Amino acid sequence: MRNFRFYFAVPLFCFGLFVPAPVFAQGKNPVKIWRQSQKTVSALKRKTLKQVRRAASSAVAAGTVKAGSAAVSVPSAPSPLPKASSLKALPSPSFSVSNTPSSVPFIFPGKSVVDAVIFDLDGTLLDSLSVWEHSGTNFLRTQGITPPEGLDEELATMSLMDGARLVKEMFSLPQDPEEILRLTLDPIRRHYFEDISAKNGVPELLHILKAQGIKLCVATASDRELAEAALSRLGLLDLFDFVITCDEVGWGKRSSLIYEDALYELGTDKSRTLVVEDARYALETAKRAGFLTAGVADPHTSAKDTKKIRELADYYIEYFIGGVFKK
Repeated sequence: MRNFRFYFAVPLFCFGLFVPAPVFAQGKNPVKIWRQSQKTVSALKRKTLKQVRRAASSAVAAGTVKAGSAAVSVPSAPSPLPKASSLKALPSPSFSVSNTPSSVPFIFPGKSVVDAVIFDLDGTLLDSLSVWEHSGTNFLRTQGITPPEGLDEELATMSLMDGARLVKEMFSLPQDPEEILRLTLDPIRRHYFEDISAKNGVPELLHILKAQGIKLCVATASDRELAEAALSRLGLLDLFDFVITCDEVGWGKRSSLIYEDALYELGTDKSRTLVVEDARYALETAKRAGFLTAGVADPHTSAKDTKKIRELADYYIEYFIGGVFKK
């Protein structure tokens, strides 16, 4: 009811404000009145911006706003000061949406923009990056080895099996790569089966995209068993056409092979296929390969990488419901 009164009151206010006859009949200064009206519009814009954002999120969650279009509108900046001779034709304030990260967001790209979406898993769909922190170097410590600085970052860009092979070679470990990988995953495994959660807004978004007939898949550097266990527990696995992993492809995400293989399975045009990633290096790979890209905010991403992702990606997602900023 509050929003109804607001949107009903603004047109009446603007209509009454700009009726020219009473203004001139009373001998009032029209330029002064115009300036006061612009101040009023600016005040209304500041006051209601939070209400508009809440309305955007509610509309997307309810599925009442089409994806691929602006979520809501906010008052634009005041128009230039008109000449005195044109005051009889003063317009009411216009409404628009700015395309900047600080403005009201666009809806997640929908059927009007894409035919398929390739989602990363950890840090994108799942709030799971914390369980992977230092997983490789923690394994080495259990073997009495002090890991070199930067090893975790290097392992993060590789497939799990390639990482296990690298660790075996670097430190001449007695275990074979399969055993190294098993021992590395053991402390992580239970979280996927028991307590890792989806990021806020992810389930709602996936249902909206699926309802539009958009094809969905997961392309992950994680283990298939763990990925499917978490998605199944959260009731999301059946929303995806398939899951593909870096281990199955044989390359990490510094190669575009996993995205190309996913594209082949999806059968969609690359220019209408969106890759959604939280990692800068993976996003760079997808971008170079010619895909549409969306970067996802995550607290584990460094400020430097966040800035680069914002600049690089076609879309930047701060939160999934009504949280996509189109450049």
